[in-house]
Amino acid sequence: MIDLFSYIKEEEKTKKVEKPLPIEKKKEKKEKEVLSVYEITKKIKGVLEPSFSGIWIEGEISNHKHHSSGHHYFSLKDDKAVISCVMWRSTGDRLSFRPENGQKVIVLGNVTVYEGSGRYQIDVKKMTISGIGELQEQFEVLKRKLLEEGLFNQLHKKALPFLVKNIGVITAETGAAFQDIRKVIRSRAPFVNIFIYNARVQGKGTESEIVAGIELFNSQADPVDVLIIGRGGGSLEDLWTFNEEVVARAVFNSKIPIISAVGHEIDFSISDFVADVRAATPSHAAEIATINLTEENMRIGQYNSRLESSILNYFQRQNEILNAYKNSHAFKRPADILNNYIMVLDNIEDKFSMLFKVRFDSEKQKLSNYDEILRTLDPESVLNRGFAIVRDKKTEKIVSSVKKVNKKTELQVQFKDGKVDVKM
Repeated sequence: MIDLFSYIKEEEKTKKVEKPLPIEKKKEKKEKEVLSVYEITKKIKGVLEPSFSGIWIEGEISNHKHHSSGHHYFSLKDDKAVISCVMWRSTGDRLSFRPENGQKVIVLGNVTVYEGSGRYQIDVKKMTISGIGELQEQFEVLKRKLLEEGLFNQLHKKALPFLVKNIGVITAETGAAFQDIRKVIRSRAPFVNIFIYNARVQGKGTESEIVAGIELFNSQADPVDVLIIGRGGGSLEDLWTFNEEVVARAVFNSKIPIISAVGHEIDFSISDFVADVRAATPSHAAEIATINLTEENMRIGQYNSRLESSILNYFQRQNEILNAYKNSHAFKRPADILNNYIMVLDNIEDKFSMLFKVRFDSEKQKLSNYDEILRTLDPESVLNRGFAIVRDKKTEKIVSSVKKVNKKTELQVQFKDGKVDVKM
């Protein structure tokens, strides 16, 4: 921390004396000047703030707090000292990265004194990651832009086919990356066809060659199953082709699944974030894209053994069940089983016959009763008892009352043995 009073003392030493001071007579001793806390704080503020404006400070972020208001409160420290900092929301919103504890950064700011507590702090106006260059800053800015647009979203990632027969590779044909990819594919899946689009992968304008390769493979009537784009390791400048926005958008718009394999495992490029799959190295990309024929044959062999074992166990269980049936009483004495069923059938038949006979006798008796009733009601039986039936000869209707007969009515009287016409 700054030794404030030592600083003030040094300032007094460096003041120039423009002319000799007169020799003064010894004066009487005056009372000491006593300052209030506020007054001394104001004096300190007046010395510090103008003298430490627009300074660059490097340190490690600690005790970082991103307040709900959007402001950042944190400390910068090194191995010998700590200083408080504040970065207002208007500055923090312009950052291309998110401040985190442990980050080593360089800040531009002004020393301000907070009178309420008598503490001083750095009012941060700009912050960059320590050692970050212009390219890295461009990388962070583009990464944040594409992230906000959704180009890194997992919902847009295409799945790789399980069985790949045709693979397209976009890289330098003479580079080590392509040789590694080809070697791995040939050792794992020699049946796979490899199509190379020779593209420069380093230097100005090479991003257009990568984009052209992606567009060419996508325009084919019979496109490849998977595309691999990438190159070997190198510096940020060497890998910059794969950090260009046009490459990122071409990868995102590809209908063919793309594996990005740029640099070594510790290297990350914008195309890695946009691609459907990111491979640590070109060799790793070849492994991801293909099946291992040897391993698949071993796996098929294991499945075959399990299937044979399952079939054998099934037939053994069925054979045990069959033997159990064969050794059962039903198979040893089938006639006894059959005789039992015959006896049961006979009993059912007897019960049925008995029930049928009882029902038949009952219905027969009912029928006899009905017949007797009909005979009783038969008109002929009435005539046999001396009664006669009188009808109107003209209408043949039965005359049941004398009131229905007049002098002109012709009657017909039926006896048991004949009919007689009668005139009134």
